[in-house]
Amino acid sequence: MPTPTATSPASQLTLPAYYWRLASATDASGKPVAALQKGIEHQLRLTFSNDALNIRGGCNAQFGGYRYQNGVLHVNNLASTMKACEQSLMQLDAEINERMKGDLRAALSGDTAEPALELVAQDGTVLKFVGEPTPETLYGSAGETIFLEVAAKKAECSHPMIPNYQCLMVRERRYNDAGVQQPTQDKWHPLYQSIEGFEHKDGVRTVLRVKRYDWKNPPADAPSKVYVLDMVVEQDASKR
Repeated sequence: MPTPTATSPASQLTLPAYYWRLASATDASGKPVAALQKGIEHQLRLTFSNDALNIRGGCNAQFGGYRYQNGVLHVNNLASTMKACEQSLMQLDAEINERMKGDLRAALSGDTAEPALELVAQDGTVLKFVGEPTPETLYGSAGETIFLEVAAKKAECSHPMIPNYQCLMVRERRYNDAGVQQPTQDKWHPLYQSIEGFEHKDGVRTVLRVKRYDWKNPPADAPSKVYVLDMVVEQDASKR
């Protein structure tokens, strides 16, 4: 699928418009912080909503409230999930938690195509991040959450550009307010495109939570809707 590009003025850079991936971590004297290098390897990233910060890439997800104003990022105490992982990832969690607290000096730079975020922690650690557009930024729409059941087998379908193309077979699933799956009303039908982030395994049926975006200005050879994996809800081997 063609990759859309961002061309808006640099003044429109905002924290929620991007995933911020850790690119470097140095101490006050400019030396790499050894305990945080794992975060570069594992692509530790920050995600901002309008009022919440999430950190992923270590062992556990960390999350909490924040404020960003006048070059200062104030981070509230972060909560965390409670998985156990290899020691280096758990140490990474502890190290990033120690630095992502209280007031950090913050600077946004670059343009909307190549944005950068620099945070200076209270102990002088300099954390540099590169911005990767969220789907909402890329496709210009908020996205709709839906559930898709994906059949265990692909099926040949008519594709104008690719002979003998194999499509995912999908149908929409719905859940009530208590989270109980309802009998499906949708019929199996081919999906003439991929689901970003999802890799189909032959013989495995899945139910996915996906975000469906209207692509506001797609290239001529791209679909007008885009599907992005949010979570695998169910997965089992099946002959269906």
